[in-house]
Amino acid sequence: MALVNNSTLQFSGTRLYYETRGSGPLLLMIHGGNGDADSYPMAEHLAEHYTVVTYDRRGHSRSKLEYPNENYRISVHSDDASRLLAELTDEPAYVFGCSSGAVIGLDLAIRHPEQIRTLVAHEPPIPRLLSGNDRRLGLKSLVNLERCYRQSGLSALEEFAAAMGITASAQPQQSAERMERLMANIDYFILSEVPALRTYRPDTKQLKASPAVVVPAGGLDSKGFLPYRYAEALADELGTKVVDFPGNHVGCSVYPKAFAEQLLEVFK
Repeated sequence: MALVNNSTLQFSGTRLYYETRGSGPLLLMIHGGNGDADSYPMAEHLAEHYTVVTYDRRGHSRSKLEYPNENYRISVHSDDASRLLAELTDEPAYVFGCSSGAVIGLDLAIRHPEQIRTLVAHEPPIPRLLSGNDRRLGLKSLVNLERCYRQSGLSALEEFAAAMGITASAQPQQSAERMERLMANIDYFILSEVPALRTYRPDTKQLKASPAVVVPAGGLDSKGFLPYRYAEALADELGTKVVDFPGNHVGCSVYPKAFAEQLLEVFK
């Protein structure tokens, strides 16, 4: 098992918590939704090949907001990722982002392209990349998630998960302390992050012109659901193809070893 080192970095508005493990080229992993630095069990497998960096994004778990009413902005989160990379390496890094973490990865590739060698963006929920009925469904899923959460709390996640094709899977056991952190993160995700996702559209012309290699990724079990359409829409914009990974939208948590093996292939 790779030794895990944890540290913090003072940013404007937060003290960012991060962990490093392994050795080799730097791989930054950006979590989505209600996650944190512990969201990627595959980090242990990847640490045999990379210096793997995971972190709690601002507003999540141990990266507390100094100003609780701070407006969520995707650009602020990508700037955080940029500053973390600058602290840890002078070389372009490998980056993996899942869900809203993939959205932040894309913004990082647009605004700080020189810091990225390859970005794998797994099912970034960006309705404004879609068109027609797909766009309406994408926007509706996010609007309904926020509305239903305000009305009925956590039960809103069940309908959202069904729309995203996230079926009940064998999730890793979590400690009571981490479950408490994740539950607090859900509130931040739905009430602060989701509204920003509804309005965000990346500059795909800049992405195509970027020196960073951007790889749209989707879960094999997500096909036919919104998350895979997000990956396809990004691939269409970039003139490339979706690379398939095991599982669905949360495949990286459910199949960490197989997911890591596919990621290693992409990064070759």
